[in-house]
Amino acid sequence: MSPAELRALKRQITERIKTLEILLGNSRQDDHESGPQPDDESARMDLTISSAVESRLTLAEKQELARLQANLQWLESNDAGNCEGCGYPIPFLRLKAVPVTRLCIQCAKNQS
Repeated sequence: MSPAELRALKRQITERIKTLEILLGNSRQDDHESGPQPDDESARMDLTISSAVESRLTLAEKQELARLQANLQWLESNDAGNCEGCGYPIPFLRLKAVPVTRLCIQCAKNQS
């Protein structure tokens, strides 16, 4: 991976991290601003379902954030851009498309 590609990838990851931090910050703020529970049973059911969905989305965002932060550190290491499975360089376009990956396509296929 060229130095320009490395910079571009770091910039992309950093921007996504900022976006996720904003989303997660807003999610925590929304939790504190929830009002009284509605009296209507179906409305309570809607809130329960949407709360569960929101909780799963928040968990997925937190996991993505952690993986992106780890990959940002990985890009600073001597192993930056090399597949953890086979050790060969991961193509830049794959890293750009899936910035949380540390596996080449072949190794990722082998793991699934």
